[in-house]
Amino acid sequence: MERSIPELARAAMKACEEIQGFSATQTINAGPIKAEARIRYRRPGKITVEYRTYEDPLAEFEEKLAGSEFIPSELLGMEIVHDGRGTWLHDTRRDVAIRKLGRRLYSPLRLPDGIAEIDMMCQLTHDFLLRDEGQEEINGKKARKVGLKPKTPERMSLFKDEIFPLKRAVLSIDPETLFPMRILFYPTQRSPLYYIVGPSTPITIEYKDVMLAVPDEDLFSFTPSEETRVFNEEEIVVKDLADKLPFELSLEQITQRGYVPRDDRVLITANEDGDRAYALFSLEKKDSDGKQTSGMSLRVGNYLSPDMNRRRALLADNGEETDLGEAKGRIIDRGSLLKDGIPESVRRSLLEIGWQ
Repeated sequence: MERSIPELARAAMKACEEIQGFSATQTINAGPIKAEARIRYRRPGKITVEYRTYEDPLAEFEEKLAGSEFIPSELLGMEIVHDGRGTWLHDTRRDVAIRKLGRRLYSPLRLPDGIAEIDMMCQLTHDFLLRDEGQEEINGKKARKVGLKPKTPERMSLFKDEIFPLKRAVLSIDPETLFPMRILFYPTQRSPLYYIVGPSTPITIEYKDVMLAVPDEDLFSFTPSEETRVFNEEEIVVKDLADKLPFELSLEQITQRGYVPRDDRVLITANEDGDRAYALFSLEKKDSDGKQTSGMSLRVGNYLSPDMNRRRALLADNGEETDLGEAKGRIIDRGSLLKDGIPESVRRSLLEIGWQ
């Protein structure tokens, strides 16, 4: 006998609570954004990701506007391993591994990333009004469709605030395994995803080739080979930056022009031998009233990350030579790269300067 929607929801909640891990092929669709990855998940919060396809016009725009740490083609085939604390990125083509702070899965949804997202299944009757949306077939398998609408847009208590940044959703559940086969939802303006897809485009997360066996613990750790170049990301205070870098860094010409660090923290990425490193931090200039008048991001290093390598190539191909006093550099207005994609009323200069 087929379960009613409340019965199906309660059974799915129980199944969600009992799941300790799974493997699946996950697909994300958000308008023109499309990505597919093979993922593994193990509670609590351990994930591996290997992107197989990755189409993201927004990433192409971001690369032209301000540059990106990685572009989609660089993410394809990369091993991404999050052990619940930090994240290993292993570029198998260059055999370079970077240990990142926190959870960095490089989803086309940005943040929240939506990778291995099933925990909402554990709170179906608690968080949502439910509606029977019938049935559908997904990848040759029958699925029950459950309409979801948050009971409240926000729930507050003394120790926890919860926001439900979706207008509505349709959850397609495998009636046998009770695993979500598809999650389709419309974000609200309170969600960062709203500004990626707009008010009327749904975001779809789909799982196929699901294996509910718990992946082995060893799969969520990364051991580089002796040949792998290994870098570690670290957050330090700005005043310690000069001591951490394996090269001399002088900010005198910048600080003399009134620029100061925007905050007291900076990210530095260095290899294990300590002789190669690069760093990124922000500076700003303020007027007498304390209002910011301009800002800049400064990237320094004696190792060319993919991002810095692309920036150097852009300046070499499209930049103009400029005199920086003690050094020669090249300059480009990134705003000019997007003159056909940004209305003139909001267009502005975004200068990038590089030197050695």
